[in-house]
Amino acid sequence: MEWIVPLVWFLIAILLIVIEATTFNLITIWFALGAIATMFVSIIFPDQVGIQLVVFLSVSILMVITIRNYAVKKFKATTIKTNVNSLIGKKCIVTRTIEEFKYGEVKVDGNYWTAKSENNETIEENSVVEIIEVSGVKLIVRKQDEN
Repeated sequence: MEWIVPLVWFLIAILLIVIEATTFNLITIWFALGAIATMFVSIIFPDQVGIQLVVFLSVSILMVITIRNYAVKKFKATTIKTNVNSLIGKKCIVTRTIEEFKYGEVKVDGNYWTAKSENNETIEENSVVEIIEVSGVKLIVRKQDEN
């Protein structure tokens, strides 16, 4: 019967890991690690529930305080820009002249977009431009120097 207490902590850890896998908030994973640490402590002290709770809470809170911030920064640093924000900084070709009071058109990754110049200058067809902003469904572009 001494194996029941470690089994309970193991099941708590599994439950917390499942919750983390479905939410990915980087909170319950640290409590799962606290439950695993407590599982090992419960093997040594199976009747000492107070010691187990202290170990569970201290390991979990210590991990949240120390490691969570680092992990959040690490995961956010590797996120990739998606959708239209990934267009910013790309170079493309003008397919229809962009004029001061008239939108033009650019081709980006095989798609045609309505475009306007950054400072209302005229940009001729076949010029290379860089996308500097997305404004609604229009791209704001800057002409590239021809060096």
